[in-house]
Amino acid sequence: MTDKKRARIKKKELTPVETLEVKTPDSENDGGADRIENWLDANGEFDWAAYEATCITVYRKPNPHIKTKEGDRVYSREPYAQEMYDLMEGHNSMSNMRSSVTEGEIIDGKVFAISSEWITVDVNWREMVYVKTSKEPRYIIEEYRPGDDVSVLVQAKEDHVLGSISGGMKQKVFRDLQAGVEDGDTAWVGKIDRLIENGGYIVNIQGVDCFMPGSLAGINKLHDFNSILGEELYVVPVSFSAERGTIVVSHRKYLKALIPGKIEELKAKIEDKLTGSVTGTAKYGVFVEFDTCLTGMIHTNDLDADTLSKFKSREIKPGDVIEFWVKDIISNSKITLSQKAETIDNPWRDVDKKFKCPCTVEATVKTKKDYGLFITVDTGLVGLLHVSELEPSVMDLYNAGDKITVQISRIDKDSQKIFLKLPE
Repeated sequence: MTDKKRARIKKKELTPVETLEVKTPDSENDGGADRIENWLDANGEFDWAAYEATCITVYRKPNPHIKTKEGDRVYSREPYAQEMYDLMEGHNSMSNMRSSVTEGEIIDGKVFAISSEWITVDVNWREMVYVKTSKEPRYIIEEYRPGDDVSVLVQAKEDHVLGSISGGMKQKVFRDLQAGVEDGDTAWVGKIDRLIENGGYIVNIQGVDCFMPGSLAGINKLHDFNSILGEELYVVPVSFSAERGTIVVSHRKYLKALIPGKIEELKAKIEDKLTGSVTGTAKYGVFVEFDTCLTGMIHTNDLDADTLSKFKSREIKPGDVIEFWVKDIISNSKITLSQKAETIDNPWRDVDKKFKCPCTVEATVKTKKDYGLFITVDTGLVGLLHVSELEPSVMDLYNAGDKITVQISRIDKDSQKIFLKLPE
């Protein structure tokens, strides 16, 4: 290749760069000011696109060996280019830092360090939040370690930002309890701190004092209001007084939610002798609370001789311990009890011997619901004839007390359920 040809190729390769007019502040006649004006948009803002269009890098190719995120380009061929890019990306990732912190604000962060004097919390701001160790409960100091997530209440902005972990926790719990009032399906563990004059309790939930009326302290009225002082009970937030800033909680609502499950457990031990506490008396019997949340009634005819004697002489008092058997489970809220073993006739005891499935029986409609008919197939034995087994016209024919012929297709003795359908 001749020298003349080499020169021609070199000139062709360099033409885009060599013929590009680039003015600098050092250029003749100081053309830098004119160049800057050319890069401003109509609003006087710097136009990056205009700048890039005249920038020499337009004619360069990005380094294909540098790993970048989508949209980024690195032109440098230096051996440290990747390292520099990574460092710049790490710096840019800090752009999501908080722009400010405000007194009274609750901020989520992480424990950075713990010393004898301070707990420092990283809240993703330019400064740490400093928590005075001596002002925090002992459990805070013992429970938290560097790296743990924590909520901190900003208390003051002086030489340093000061905060409180216990204050942040308290405010966060208070807000969660407020939200729980609307949901109504979350139970919290609360300590019954003290009894107040108006017939209620102060219940402490993770540092937040709530109010529980005496009527909401149990399924039935407590015979001794001091009996639950100091105890930890599950309570459900039920209302919030904005005027007083008070959250009202209920242990009763929690207990009522347990009843369906307790009824199923009771069916499995219906032949066992049980123990409960008297909650009150009426002219026809004694009311008893048992198994945490269940209440039953022993009719005077079902009291043993000793208890009947005390009943007549009005010696039975709320809180007295009493033994009994379950006579019948009529519903979740209606259970009959007895102290006389001979009066207990459990119809489920020999149900599988009495009915060999499938079998057809003459029965009686007990109740009529939208989803079917409850049918009494024998004393104390009720099954469901589901609406899916009935034509709409047939459903309309029957009412409570009507006789009906049904087929017992299956009996589940454990769950005490009888499955019915119409005979084919």
